Amino acid sequence: MVIRMKVLHTSDLHLGKRVHGYSMVEDQRHVLDGIVGIVRDRKPDTMLIAGDVYDRAVPTEEAVRMFGDFLEEVTAEGCEVYVIAGNHDSGARLEFCGPILGRSGVHIVGEFTGRAERFRTEDENGKLSIYMLPYFKVSEVRAMFGTDVQGYGEAMDLVLGESGVDPDERNVLVAHQFFSGSGHPPMTSESEEQRPEVGGIECIPSDGLDAFDYVALGHLHIPQRVGRDTVRYSGSPLKYSGSEALTPKSVVLTDIRGKGDVSVELVPLVPLRDLRVLRGSLDDIVRAGLQESAGRDDYIIAELNEAPGQGMSELYKVYPHTMNVTVAPRIAESGPRDVLDMDRAVTVHPADLFADFYREMTGEELSDYQREILKDCIYVGGGEE
Repeated sequence: MVIRMKVLHTSDLHLGKRVHGYSMVEDQRHVLDGIVGIVRDRKPDTMLIAGDVYDRAVPTEEAVRMFGDFLEEVTAEGCEVYVIAGNHDSGARLEFCGPILGRSGVHIVGEFTGRAERFRTEDENGKLSIYMLPYFKVSEVRAMFGTDVQGYGEAMDLVLGESGVDPDERNVLVAHQFFSGSGHPPMTSESEEQRPEVGGIECIPSDGLDAFDYVALGHLHIPQRVGRDTVRYSGSPLKYSGSEALTPKSVVLTDIRGKGDVSVELVPLVPLRDLRVLRGSLDDIVRAGLQESAGRDDYIIAELNEAPGQGMSELYKVYPHTMNVTVAPRIAESGPRDVLDMDRAVTVHPADLFADFYREMTGEELSDYQREILKDCIYVGGGEE
């Protein structure tokens, strides 16, 4: 028997993901090794993985192999693992061989059944129920119950009502949905495929989760609490977009003692390479990289305030893992046209129309060389006039 139940919470691994065309497999292996290290050092009894194990419903062989190796290493440390499917996962594929894996300490709930599936464990303080609720849509709830529920809040209330949760027991919920606290929408990032709709229509109020001592959430990639400190998104273990560049990544380590007696600790994760956004002129970014060698191996998203000219090769020499380069548009003094001149559109060569557009967006003219390339592309695509 242990004095308390120590639970490690992570989510949104997105194994097999590519960011701006870059494979993240090497980085994902590194961060999974880091999580195994935390399990080995901190010795949690249980790990909760709150959905989006894979980046796609049909994951790559490499991603499946990576997750299998990870589970083997975690369970070898005596840590039970509980996994639910997220919106990126195929529930049926994820829970394949579920009963067999369950006997090895890996418990997977992939397909939505209309309720949260309950698993029981025990420590010195008594029994603890872990409720596993994979991602679901309102339409699935309507079809399953034959009820015209309105929105995700009503759907969640119905599903939890069907789950038979005893509020007097110690309970943990693992879910993959949008939750909001005190009417405030959660913080989102560019790497999430789906976001709360305008006005928070998809957001589920967290005040319906009072029966749970800890709520392990997945779906959002920025670590954050929702309402109270024990309702949390762990966030993704890696930065998958520029909007996460300033967000430290971590896993959540939770101590669950008696009913309502819970403490939370964020344990930092160290990436193989950081992801940073650099803004300014090409010359300034390159110069800064030459002056400071630390971080030159990071993933870089460069946001230039002017056209780079012929110096792009220098950027890649200084930052070999540059993922993406964009140029902030500069509007010409006369401002953009509000209405397209249709007479001009049908009488002027497409290359000249594009030149007009380029001038309005950047305030600069296409060079003769750029014009020739553009015309060649147009000819190849549509044939010569």
